[in-house]
Amino acid sequence: MMRMWEDSMRLIPIAVLLAATPALAAELPQPVRDLVEAAAQTGDKAKIDVVVALAKQTNKGAEAEIDKIVADITAARAAERESKLAEAGYFDNWKGRGQLGASHSTGNSEISSVTFGLNLQREGLAWRHRLDAVVDVTNNRKGNDQERILTGYQLDYKFSDRVYSWGRFEYERNREAGIKRRFAESAGLGWRAIQQGPLKWDLEAGPALRQTLFKTYTENSFAGRGASRLALRLSDATQFTNDTAIFVDDAATINNTAALTSKMFGALGTRISYNLGWEEDPPAGLKRLDTTTRVTLVYDF
Repeated sequence: MMRMWEDSMRLIPIAVLLAATPALAAELPQPVRDLVEAAAQTGDKAKIDVVVALAKQTNKGAEAEIDKIVADITAARAAERESKLAEAGYFDNWKGRGQLGASHSTGNSEISSVTFGLNLQREGLAWRHRLDAVVDVTNNRKGNDQERILTGYQLDYKFSDRVYSWGRFEYERNREAGIKRRFAESAGLGWRAIQQGPLKWDLEAGPALRQTLFKTYTENSFAGRGASRLALRLSDATQFTNDTAIFVDDAATINNTAALTSKMFGALGTRISYNLGWEEDPPAGLKRLDTTTRVTLVYDF
């Protein structure tokens, strides 16, 4: 009896030690670690989520290690990106797209044109620059000219990943719609309403000034401007975009462009777009609605 008591007393410290020692985490196999690291290096949230979910499902007990791998790589990538942006000069980090093709307009004119386009964007640590321009030009044998220019420069200050302030300057010329020239200056706040996987959607609103020289009169006005900028990546090679701008004063002006862009090879691709321009109060004798369909080759740089 005494011996059994002594044996029991010897086992107590061992039992206490086992109870106080947590279960060892499962060791993450090297091939799985390599796969998680490769996914994290892409920065693609959708791809990371899929790989992480599969790795956790097949490696029970290594969940914390998997999360740490992703967190460490994400933090290192963010720090490296911020460092590069902070050191970049004004002429660094510009990306863009040029386009050349043909367009067909209906409304105040039914005519085919040559189209030129340019889009540039520069992302800084706190500032973002956008420059966009599209020009349609026709000069046929009957002397029926069409010249349409719509260009804008926008400067954003990013308060966070989703909230920013913006200032924008625009110039427009549309002879067939009776607009000899139009300037617009606007500013306000912007919000990235959706930033998830392949979908991004920005919304903007603020006050604006407009100076318009029509064919027969001049109009200066204070207006409100709202804008929507949506981009949806349908696949690695195809993207759908829809950009809308609305000016509202005594009358409204709406400009909307929906486009489908597809890569062919390298930096070269194709773009099909449909533009709708609506003037609530056009000059006498002119229609409110103009539409333009464009088919262009695009080059990303």
